[in-house]
Amino acid sequence: MLAQHLTFRPCLRRQACGSQNLATSAVVVRQPIQPCSAPRSACPELRGPPRHRLTVAHAGRRGRPEEPTPEMPDDDFFLDEEEGYEFDEDEDGEFVEQLDPMSRKLMGIKARDEDEFEEEEELNEEEDEGVLEEAAEADRDGVAPDDVGEPSTSYPEPPERVYRASDLFGEAAVLDAALWLASNYPDVIVTGVQSNPHLVIPGDLFVLHPGLTPEGELEAISVAVGQGATGIVAPQVKAEDPGLDPAPDPVGLAGILPDEVPLIRVEDTHGMGARLAAAFYDIPSANMVTIGVMGLLGKTTTGWLIRGILEELGQSVGLMSSIEHAIAEDRLDEDGYLWEPLEEDPSAERESSVPFKLIPYTGKYEQHYKATIPGLNSQKILAGMRDRGAGVAVMEIGTKSLALGTYDYVDLNVAVVTGLSVRMGVPNSEQPADRADEVRAAAELAMLTLERKLTDPETQVLVINADDPATTELLRRLNNAVPVVTFGMSNSRADVFVESYKNNIWETEVIIRTPTGRLQIITNLLGRHNAYNLVAAVATGIALKVPLQSIVAGVEAVEIPGRSEVIDEGQEFSVVVDAARSPETLASMLDALRRGGARQIFTVFGCSGGEDPALRPKMGAVAHAKSDYVIVTNENPRMEDPAKVVADIVAGFPDDIINRYSAYAYFPFQDQGRTPLWFEPYLQKAQRDNKRYVMEDRYSAIRAAIGTAGPEDVVLLAGKGDQDWVEHANTDGSSLRGWLDDRVEARNALSKLKYLKQIPKFNRDTLPWGSRIETLMETLAVDPGVLSRPGTVDTTTLD
Repeated sequence: MLAQHLTFRPCLRRQACGSQNLATSAVVVRQPIQPCSAPRSACPELRGPPRHRLTVAHAGRRGRPEEPTPEMPDDDFFLDEEEGYEFDEDEDGEFVEQLDPMSRKLMGIKARDEDEFEEEEELNEEEDEGVLEEAAEADRDGVAPDDVGEPSTSYPEPPERVYRASDLFGEAAVLDAALWLASNYPDVIVTGVQSNPHLVIPGDLFVLHPGLTPEGELEAISVAVGQGATGIVAPQVKAEDPGLDPAPDPVGLAGILPDEVPLIRVEDTHGMGARLAAAFYDIPSANMVTIGVMGLLGKTTTGWLIRGILEELGQSVGLMSSIEHAIAEDRLDEDGYLWEPLEEDPSAERESSVPFKLIPYTGKYEQHYKATIPGLNSQKILAGMRDRGAGVAVMEIGTKSLALGTYDYVDLNVAVVTGLSVRMGVPNSEQPADRADEVRAAAELAMLTLERKLTDPETQVLVINADDPATTELLRRLNNAVPVVTFGMSNSRADVFVESYKNNIWETEVIIRTPTGRLQIITNLLGRHNAYNLVAAVATGIALKVPLQSIVAGVEAVEIPGRSEVIDEGQEFSVVVDAARSPETLASMLDALRRGGARQIFTVFGCSGGEDPALRPKMGAVAHAKSDYVIVTNENPRMEDPAKVVADIVAGFPDDIINRYSAYAYFPFQDQGRTPLWFEPYLQKAQRDNKRYVMEDRYSAIRAAIGTAGPEDVVLLAGKGDQDWVEHANTDGSSLRGWLDDRVEARNALSKLKYLKQIPKFNRDTLPWGSRIETLMETLAVDPGVLSRPGTVDTTTLD
């Protein structure tokens, strides 16, 4: 017999009537749910218990505070590196009295009674008895202790949660489903929620997210049921879908779905999954100070800097970013569990990769969903942070996640907008016209989200870029709903303003004016775009009333993988690894290096396959215009022909360079492995004359640049950043991932320089290396008539 199912439209007004408490607890039986009497317009989103009160720097109106800023130490106090500062609650008692509980918590000002000390001693004793190892084992869902490494921090064990299915839907204010489940499946128990059918464990409610995994609906449901799912939530069946019978349910489910497993169909499984997970995990964001970073650029770097500032206060901080999800020093997987490698890492004992070969990419930390992470999983990650004691969560909120509704059921205390325009400090009329539609859509989505979420001036604050031309429109639409802290580099009226910005090829120094004093910060983050990220993080600290000294120490302690990461092995030149993947960020980085005094800039970069090909010639044009040497190489070709990606990039070189070799039998700006052997000297000469090279193998390209660089030069390895992998097409048509890390390769190449220096009379001033090659280059003549005829060429007959 075909299992029963339900198709319904959820009630989104439940929280407005107040008759249903959304706070979650382990339940056995609930009272019958009363009908919802709230008006339709009263329920924009699921809301939990009142948020923590948050005191911010600016209150009452947009811009500067109405009342004078409290008297602060002289400006020079914060510029003197010799001065130390520790918060003295006795000495600064009057200031402490003005702080609300949330600010006290952020600053670590909390009285501890004797019971707390006794509890800490008891915990230490338990840890000495091996409790930490047991907790780590439990957190891995049954993985043997020998396979699990210990986390760097001791965390409380996450609580077990058990619901009747009807109660869970009732807690989520999905009343039709709750009543139906109570009548037809009163004994179905839910112990977890899951979006990936392959990760379902017995007791999970499986919420099908089309496209998240490669399986179709029937196969995904079959896998989930086989794994022990006790309930299924799936999309509604549309009559126009081929091969599906909309009434009463697809016949294909017969024999797949047992009678005891309920099937509930909804219009939007993404939204329903997030809603159910928020209820199941007791709305994690309601129990933490939450900081969301959004904008077109700089979200990752800004989020990491904010985390550094808050950790300097002694906070346990959770982070959701494109690099990693983490709490303290420990990574979290996309289900909120402490991550540990479950496979052997073949690269663990290697100094580097090898040329023209892929090292298997296993045993590494990966984010499978990336920017398309479901809202269900965002709730699980936040719960993993909150359950382990995190008091603050910093979230990178991208445009794709906004479109998916990933953070629809997440409360925000601080919204940080890095910028909703491509170029800061210039009017809309000077913004790139070719990206106008894309930027306008992203900005509108962000503004709609902020209009909906920022409503409480007591618990929320907006940190926004005063140099962004979109800021005026956003502030108009918010209409003073929450306090605002502005930052900028061009608009001197910004609350947090960069007064001075300078850099060399190793580091950047900025002087920042804030409402409570001036700061001097020295960081390895290079480029004007990174200066914006830095001042955005400082403004967030000001909004949270973090002491200036803690802001400086927190920012300077942060090292962001693959974000302006300087590789220093004692060499005479600088090597910088950066994730610059757009023309704007690449240009900003190259400008910073030039301004910092680089003698020569070697830019090694590529573009990824399967991404916007229109950006490739723009990247080539920027690299050519702002670099002395350019080496075009692979980034992630994926399913595209690497030669096609390279050709798209080279198309951005000036026409006079391209046309100069139009009569050649083979275009010289390609990898020499793609031309006949006889043509290689001519290809090498063309590339050498223009200092524009193509080496598809990234291993070789990195070593060529580092081996050629001299004192005060800079080698910029752009594009991959923290990515420690490369993707190529497999022979079977699938994508194959291998291990390749620019940072590892750079360090390995630097370690081999001493051997190159030992070779007598070996010229490495330019590419290709060697005096014999140089002699050959001088003897070659460019004869289009000869070179236009493919075939064997006798170079001895050439003048």
